[in-house]
Amino acid sequence: MSSDFGFWKHGTADPEEIFDKIAEGDTSDLTGSPDVVRFREGLLARWPEIEDSLEPTKFDLEDEPDDALKYVLLTLSVRELDHLSEILSMAKEHGLVGYSGVAGEPI
Repeated sequence: MSSDFGFWKHGTADPEEIFDKIAEGDTSDLTGSPDVVRFREGLLARWPEIEDSLEPTKFDLEDEPDDALKYVLLTLSVRELDHLSEILSMAKEHGLVGYSGVAGEPI
């Protein structure tokens, strides 16, 4: 079992709609921010093992490099959920908002 969480800086739609769209690869409602990149880099520095749970992937970024500025989508296993409170704190420190796909609510 896993849980999905999306994070971004600025969006023009409601969080659930943005989350659904980024899960499908549509970032049209998002504007980029270096804070998203810093958040992503912080996650990977703290937990390098979550790289396979992180989107956009390195391969996605080859096609759409600007997506690194727009969002982070995490699919966390039950084991990785132990990191969630720290991940949410990191997102807050970077001024990011987001959505929990499991809870069905903004974070």
